[in-house]
Amino acid sequence: MIKLHSLVTISARKFTLTLLLLSMAACQVAPEKQPGWSSGSGEVRPGPKTTKAVIALLAKARQASTRSHFSTAETYLERALQIEPRNPALWLYMAKLRLYVNKPNDALNLAKKALALSSTNPRSRERNRLQADCWRVAAHAYQQMSKLRKARQAQQKASDLLN
Repeated sequence: MIKLHSLVTISARKFTLTLLLLSMAACQVAPEKQPGWSSGSGEVRPGPKTTKAVIALLAKARQASTRSHFSTAETYLERALQIEPRNPALWLYMAKLRLYVNKPNDALNLAKKALALSSTNPRSRERNRLQADCWRVAAHAYQQMSKLRKARQAQQKASDLLN
């Protein structure tokens, strides 16, 4: 039983890292393009009004997380949040990072903050993608906290938003 639990935990952490890296990879946009809430593949982006400084910080955070320098990535994300504290995608990225470093309570709270901030976005398809991603982070956080019923409910909310 312990081996199975360890394998599930390892798989969940690999999935979470992949999710984090894919989301942050969406921040790499060509200079002539405005970043949007999401890319064509559904990855959450920081928003159309995101400043160049924040985009640069996100690129640095992505590079740091790729090299497993998570505290450095967190520092870059914190700087970005100081510049744009009402950007829900930034809160979501921080939630994913905290989830990956096994801080599920922090991840859950940050995902909830991103959800609250995203409710002001009138564009429904992009908002739904962002909110679905928040609910997926919440589901993983609940799973790490062994709250499986809540994890299933959060995953269902994510699925409902995308349908």
